[in-house]
Amino acid sequence: MTSQSDPEHPPRLFASLRQLLTTVTGMAHTRLALAGLELEEELQRLIGLMLGVLGVLVFGMLGLVMLTLAVVLAVDPGQRVAVLALFAVAYLGAGGWALWRIKRELATRPPFLQATLAEMAKDSDALHAATHKEPSP
Repeated sequence: MTSQSDPEHPPRLFASLRQLLTTVTGMAHTRLALAGLELEEELQRLIGLMLGVLGVLVFGMLGLVMLTLAVVLAVDPGQRVAVLALFAVAYLGAGGWALWRIKRELATRPPFLQATLAEMAKDSDALHAATHKEPSP
């Protein structure tokens, strides 16, 4: 056990260590809370996106099938194959456009946990700077 007159262990050492532990714990708590918030936002965005995609697929397909059927039945029987070919080309074009949009959305989304990682990098830099600061006389 050390006394207050021990020159190797000044009385402020334990207080400083306690303060450092409190600071590190607080930083970790804040970063974990931020990570949890980002995960929740990403999950909500993904659920909304999936529901939107499901709605587009179901109702879009029903509409396209009905429209195609109506047009094919309305044209002359000799022209039905040509009309079906035109619809096939149109559907393939629309599918290609949808694929392009999905790829663009995935390519432009922000990196996963971007804000959390940026804050952790700032914390690391600050701690690194604080530990490598020369003591003042």
